[in-house]
Amino acid sequence: MENQIRQFLRGWRRKKEKYTTTDIQNEMLQVMALKILRDVAAHIREDGFILIMVDETTDQSNREQVVIVNRHVDSDLNVQEEFIGLCTVPSIDAATLTSVILDTLVRMNMSLSKCRGQCYDGASNMSGAKKGVAANITKQEPRAIYTHCYGHALNLAVVPVGDML
Repeated sequence: MENQIRQFLRGWRRKKEKYTTTDIQNEMLQVMALKILRDVAAHIREDGFILIMVDETTDQSNREQVVIVNRHVDSDLNVQEEFIGLCTVPSIDAATLTSVILDTLVRMNMSLSKCRGQCYDGASNMSGAKKGVAANITKQEPRAIYTHCYGHALNLAVVPVGDML
């Protein structure tokens, strides 16, 4: 895939036309990103089972954004983590976030039935046992076991220590 992108860019540079407008450059970036995402999705589907990792944050302009990462084990038994989405969302309630996660899986042609894990921070909208994203996903796929994100827990422990130094 990387070689295909390199070949495309080399051929593009040899042409006399100058594709320098912002719209054209953005469209080309979107086409390349879509190609990469399709290849990533194909590899994930080949490997079988998946784990969904999601975190939400507010950007500098006060927009809520959700990052979606897929974790899976490849045919060589190596753990792979693939970034599969960054979405701006109108709200960070559990229903909206669940919908965004499921929509992302559908767009990538991945079945929730292959999900064996879900990993989020400890916020109630994510980890809530009755109304959180974890509960919503578990209702649809009981084998998708929720685990609190240890990286997030570590960050919560380390940052105050760093502030004391």
